[in-house]
Amino acid sequence: MSTKRVVIVGGGFAGLSAAYTLMKQGVTPLLLESQDHVGGRGSGEKVDGFSLDMGAFVFTSTYDTAFRICEELGLPLTPSQMKFGHYRNGRWVTTTPDQSLWNFLRHLRTAVTMGFLSPAGMRAGSKVMKEIHRQAAYMSFASDSPLAEIDDDESFGDYLERLRVPEKLQVTLRGPLDMVLGDPLPAGQALMRAYIGETMLSAGRVYMPERGIGSLSAALADACSDAIRVSTPVRRVIVADGTATGVVVDGETIEADAIISAVPGTKVPDLIPGLPPETLRALGMVNYSTGCRVVIGLDHAPLPPGWHGALYPEDDDTPLLLDRTAFLPACAPPGKSILDLLIGRDRARELIPLDDDEIKRELLGTVRRKAPPGSAVPGDDEGLFYRVYRWEEALCMGTPGMLAALAKIPEQIAGRIDNLFLAGDYMGIPSVNGALSSGHRAATRAADLLASRA
Repeated sequence: MSTKRVVIVGGGFAGLSAAYTLMKQGVTPLLLESQDHVGGRGSGEKVDGFSLDMGAFVFTSTYDTAFRICEELGLPLTPSQMKFGHYRNGRWVTTTPDQSLWNFLRHLRTAVTMGFLSPAGMRAGSKVMKEIHRQAAYMSFASDSPLAEIDDDESFGDYLERLRVPEKLQVTLRGPLDMVLGDPLPAGQALMRAYIGETMLSAGRVYMPERGIGSLSAALADACSDAIRVSTPVRRVIVADGTATGVVVDGETIEADAIISAVPGTKVPDLIPGLPPETLRALGMVNYSTGCRVVIGLDHAPLPPGWHGALYPEDDDTPLLLDRTAFLPACAPPGKSILDLLIGRDRARELIPLDDDEIKRELLGTVRRKAPPGSAVPGDDEGLFYRVYRWEEALCMGTPGMLAALAKIPEQIAGRIDNLFLAGDYMGIPSVNGALSSGHRAATRAADLLASRA
């Protein structure tokens, strides 16, 4: 190991990826995490033989860095194609990722209900899909995705209006984004279209470690255990004469030869003094959705046979439902199931202050009023156990032009504080893969800098 030390602030996926990369390159990292565990929004929990995910829950087909790290750590991936129920106009319809003509004809009623077959819907839908296919190379969450190149000042809402997408079809296009990400309309069109396009172009194929994404953060933590200090909040990065010299934690100053900030983008300006004005302006474009997740262990399947999840895109107070064991059978003991209920936006902010039991009752009550036919949604007091996870900052959304502005930050900082590096989902294409990739990039640059000074 090199005697040079790189301090990493933050133990989410970006920080863990940075520590893992540095250790592979023979550089000594010290990862400081304010919470009592690492993993951040990618954390997991084990309860009575069940494997739960607290936050992130799926990889899409272009998650190259995530796939590589899973392979290196010996985590098998489980592929899946999603079948969802959608509650629209007072009735349930189902969608599958199969884009064949035969499948389209079999689901004509669904296409009508979701707004694809009206004259206006056909015109607008055709424009949306043609543009996604034309820009297929950009519709990616890979480590080298060029998506920032088409990120301009147009919001997703303005984009839908410009293409004259009728309201019924708008609900279809933004519904999954609404329920998982938060309000997509003010966000940049490039990022929101990438969520739609990446799913469409990959025929809805997703992948997950067989025991959930939390197993990846746990494996990274195990691989980097000698470098991790938890319950150690960093108060400030010390910058003097254009050099990051260390960090201030309670009761001590820790010196460093290089520093990687792997905290959410909204926390960076208060953590690091002396950032260039253009960097601060770019960071000011970063924002996160709010989310709340209830996880219930069951002794029966909660959704109709074959369903992976259920959406209520017309209802802001009703959560997205996921049968985790339809995706990942190994996450539960034989014959058992996991039901996840996810809610965002204003409803999540209303729920977060409530007690766990009250949050569970509120969400289950709204679901039972419009439960899918053939489902077995549990009663308030049913279930083997339950957990509630609250995320004040859940998923990076960002304003129009955020990706393009953030892509310039490494060059801006290199000219002012050359041994400081930023990592996090906001420094890539916001996602688990973006966080992992940004941590890898920051660590590689830090290692290269230290090698050049050896």
